[in-house]
Amino acid sequence: MHVQARFRIARYLDGMDLSLQQLRGFVAVAEEQHFGRAAERLNMTQPPLTRQIQALERSLDVVLFERTGRGARITAAGTVLLEHCRRVLALLDAAPVATRHAAEGHTGTLRLGFTSIGAYAILADVLDLVKRRIPNVAVELSEMVSPEQFTALGDLRIDLGLVRPPIPEGYASVLIHSEDLVLAVPADHALAEGTAPVLLSEVTNNYIGYSPEGSRYLHDICAAMIGVDRYAVSQLTSQVPTMLALVRAGLGCALIPRSIMTMGVRGVRYRELAAADAHSVTLHACWSPDSPNPALHRLTDALTREGLPSVGAARG
Repeated sequence: MHVQARFRIARYLDGMDLSLQQLRGFVAVAEEQHFGRAAERLNMTQPPLTRQIQALERSLDVVLFERTGRGARITAAGTVLLEHCRRVLALLDAAPVATRHAAEGHTGTLRLGFTSIGAYAILADVLDLVKRRIPNVAVELSEMVSPEQFTALGDLRIDLGLVRPPIPEGYASVLIHSEDLVLAVPADHALAEGTAPVLLSEVTNNYIGYSPEGSRYLHDICAAMIGVDRYAVSQLTSQVPTMLALVRAGLGCALIPRSIMTMGVRGVRYRELAAADAHSVTLHACWSPDSPNPALHRLTDALTREGLPSVGAARG
């Protein structure tokens, strides 16, 4: 049960000096319109039930029932109380189920971190898995570079991160996506036309690279692919839209994950790399084993068992 709802119920009962036994007894009499039948329904004798109702009337200083020869007719004051009592009892009856659902990870909140590049690749797939496996869990999204996510995971400020390797010691993780790098070139570049895979040795102009602070994993891979000395003089950025804007402006070429092609930036063309230069990059779901969030563990179980459709999609 929601904390605010529990607080309202507790305040309601304390303020009116009512017990749950009195509430259930009152509702039974109101619905049966007869003290004897209500007592049978509650598996008790009639005198204690009658005393409960009398005590309730004294506490509220109102008459709740008019006693008739055939039973008990609820008064206008009793009708108002009945509406409130049914609401309170319904909330209390639902509390055990709601508590179990929260403990089992069927409800609650999942705080999910992701990189801007990773969002194009697999964020939709992860959210779809959440919807299918834990549909009543709310998701809070935070865009962060991988180092920031590792810090947030350690502080338990997020529950799950979609990160690039390497994974620091002490975290659990599972591979959820793998894809090839492709070459992004300006639309007027010599390599812009054609369908055959290209060699990196054919690229004679500058590169737009990844910042080592924000994208160390992609920075190191691309530097190894084109040569550290050449990459060292590249213009660096950690944001893919900025990178593609610089490519479009003719300031250089860039190696990007295949999923980024879905952006469809005007003035940018994408070319496959020849087998000799081909390289795939990976994304991992990462979490702290110390997390107390049951919804997280339900999701990571599903990720470990099922994975995502994008795993292994290294070539299109």
